[in-house]
Amino acid sequence: MAALTAYAVQTVNSGLALGSVYGLMALGFSLIYNSSRLINFAQGELLLLCGLTLYSLTQAMQVSPVFALAAAGVCGYFAGCVMYSTTLGVSLQSNPLRQLMLTVAASLAWQGVAILVWGKKPLLLPRLLPIPAMSVGPFYLSADTAASLVMTLAAAGLLSLFLAKTRYGRAIRAVSMNSLAARLQGVSPAHAHALSFALAGITAALGSMAVGPQTMLRYDMGLGLGLKGFVAASLGGYVSVWKVVAGGAVLGLIEAALVLAFSAELKETLIYALLIGLLVLTKNDQTRPAKA
Repeated sequence: MAALTAYAVQTVNSGLALGSVYGLMALGFSLIYNSSRLINFAQGELLLLCGLTLYSLTQAMQVSPVFALAAAGVCGYFAGCVMYSTTLGVSLQSNPLRQLMLTVAASLAWQGVAILVWGKKPLLLPRLLPIPAMSVGPFYLSADTAASLVMTLAAAGLLSLFLAKTRYGRAIRAVSMNSLAARLQGVSPAHAHALSFALAGITAALGSMAVGPQTMLRYDMGLGLGLKGFVAASLGGYVSVWKVVAGGAVLGLIEAALVLAFSAELKETLIYALLIGLLVLTKNDQTRPAKA
């Protein structure tokens, strides 16, 4: 019984740490997909470059929590805008396959930029939010897990309010429901697409603050995180902000359980086999706009 309890405690702690990152990634996928019907396979590179930029800031100066959040937001916003201007922004009238391949090309190009500027050595991003460890009954959440969970829940809550209560958020939802009707009402689909990319960049930057202190930042981590964020968004159905975040949590818990139950040599094979099964079984026909 004691061993089972310890297994459950470790699974929850590790699973929520992973799931928080996947949830933030999934929010970015959901935003972009709902506004433009585009799967952005460079979402992982947004996280990587924002995290490496934050790392450089921490090496150059003392970074307070408020400054770290502001820097992550600014970095993510502009990175998302650059991503839009080099992918969907130059191919609005192109077929979906060309748009998709542009995001793949952007992913490879941005990975090259990361190698040229920061090299291939893994870099540890310090924990920038002073959130203490938490205990809930027999379950224990480390400081890194607690910080990741708080950032994810806060991002989901603020994004829900933004989409439901602000003019720009309602514009994104209008374009998602019917682009032509939104245009006739004076809403610019291009502006809605660009804003979705910018918001996705912010969620990716928060994801870098969550994953950097846990696993370090590596030049080749973007594809794996992006793929798992895509699956988390698929689990959540792309419809609801909270369901998408829940999809990330579920995926993180499953992955943590597999890692603890099997040897390290088998974990990646089992995890990606699971992802293939989830992609095959998950229905992706829910294409209504994201909501709270």
